[in-house]
Amino acid sequence: MVGCVLLLIGIRQFAGEMVIIIHKMRITSRDNEKLKFARRVRDGKERDFIFAEGSRLCGETLASGINVEYCFVSDVFHGSGVFELPEHVDTFFVSESLLDSIADTRTPQGIVLIAKRPASAEISKVLSRYGEIPIWLYLYEINNPSNLGAVIRTAEAAGASGIFSSKRSADAFSPKSLRASMGSAFRLPIVEQCDFEITAECARENKIRLFAVDAKGNTSHTKADWSRPTLLIFGSEAKGLPHDLIDAADETIKVEMNGTVESLNLAVSCGVILFEARRRLSVAEARTK
Repeated sequence: MVGCVLLLIGIRQFAGEMVIIIHKMRITSRDNEKLKFARRVRDGKERDFIFAEGSRLCGETLASGINVEYCFVSDVFHGSGVFELPEHVDTFFVSESLLDSIADTRTPQGIVLIAKRPASAEISKVLSRYGEIPIWLYLYEINNPSNLGAVIRTAEAAGASGIFSSKRSADAFSPKSLRASMGSAFRLPIVEQCDFEITAECARENKIRLFAVDAKGNTSHTKADWSRPTLLIFGSEAKGLPHDLIDAADETIKVEMNGTVESLNLAVSCGVILFEARRRLSVAEARTK
């Protein structure tokens, strides 16, 4: 491919596939400035950059087309396949111990990318963009990054149109969130640090209803009307939604459960509702044909 190089550290075989990596520059000191920078990105101290780790997530990062700045590869790259890097990417060869010193996981796969953080979209533009189903999510104070990433992945799988997260929510592009979303954060429109009142007003201007998800909701998710564009409002597993957000909604939705179970994992609850909405919309569409 013109303008790209193959990442090569020799030619080796992993999982039955040949891995070709281009050997570029070697780093030998833990105190190297590039490694220090990678740790700052990992720890959220460089907000303009993101930290992607592991063969699959690095592949998703490259496929997304965002601007990758640095690539760090260990002596033993535990991945498979060939990575094509743009020529401007600085690639560094490091020992296993040095890769461990910047990794965010206990068992690193041997590759880390540092990339520019994707630009945030505008609320109005995301609300005017329709995915496979006309449903957007507003996530209120979801401060667990793994839960947030799982919700993003679930929303993309269901065909949702976009995601908004409130202030005091986890960073959708933190290492943990990115691993949990596994590339979905690069494909699904996400707007962070959104004020609820502004988002709700913009939704109403676009004739989008507000449904609050609450364990004491008035309507089962299986009986709700999903035929019109809807902004689904979710709270955290620990605290749920405050009363003012529930009161601002046009309707409150609940997932009916058997037994004495009080609540579901946030991503599970999100998936149950979104895929039911998707099913109902598919059935309605089939009837019109």
